[in-house]
Amino acid sequence: MYVNPYANLTEARPLRVNFHTHAGTGPNTCGRNPIDQVAERYRELGYDALCLSNHDLYTDASSYTDDKMTLLDGVEYSPRAHMLTVGIRRSLHELEHQPAINETRKDGGFVILCHPNWQHKEYWPWADLDRLTGYLGIEVINQLIYRLSGSGLAADTWDHLLSSGRLVYGFGNDDFHLYSDAGRSWNWIYAASPAYPDIREAVEAGRFTASTGLTLERLTLDDEDTVTVRARHMKDSYVDTFTYRFVTDGGRVSAVVTGQEACFTLTGESYVRVEVIGENGSMLFTQPVYDPDRLKRM
Repeated sequence: MYVNPYANLTEARPLRVNFHTHAGTGPNTCGRNPIDQVAERYRELGYDALCLSNHDLYTDASSYTDDKMTLLDGVEYSPRAHMLTVGIRRSLHELEHQPAINETRKDGGFVILCHPNWQHKEYWPWADLDRLTGYLGIEVINQLIYRLSGSGLAADTWDHLLSSGRLVYGFGNDDFHLYSDAGRSWNWIYAASPAYPDIREAVEAGRFTASTGLTLERLTLDDEDTVTVRARHMKDSYVDTFTYRFVTDGGRVSAVVTGQEACFTLTGESYVRVEVIGENGSMLFTQPVYDPDRLKRM
């Protein structure tokens, strides 16, 4: 029997969240822009929660929380291949990757591995990803990378991990450094509120999508093996036709459907995830529907 992480969504709207933001550390740093101005920019874009994640430095941004947007704790670990340590109030830069992941979890946080294809393919070597345990997911889309070098898309890494039996999730983040970076990649999280405990509970259950402009209307699993998915534009639009790509074991695109919605019947695959593409190139990445006997958290 397959697990559908979207089976029990509440009627509440999904929350728009970015976990990767640099601000408040001054000129000539990645956080050159003032926190209040960065927070205001994300409020204007309609975000519900924002994680301030400076490099190897905890920055308390709690005073910028208001009734429109919650500021979340976090740090970007960066002495080696980068990762977001979300929900903690200290830097773990003195540790190797595995102890830093372990300490993040002890502190009640979770870990997202950053931009796996920055600079070159396998910025995050797959051998390292196979060895490490305890991280929740990777950035499957980080559009900052497209103005730097390498690729901001890491679907290849994601499918490698899923196909090896590791249940990890795909996140979308801005990796904000400049104002032009804001609002390009984000997460729609089906959480009870933007408070950190609710955000964490939702992402650990896979109740979210990564997006560059689309949102999920529904994803159902019928007769235990048939996935039906329907997306829409995040803004009002008469356009309701999208391209749906069903990706299975080994990163194989097992079906491509163009229409208002699409269906795919599993025939023994360990997982299927859906990529939805809009007419302007905007994308939506769902978390996998998976066989719990073959995909497990590690």
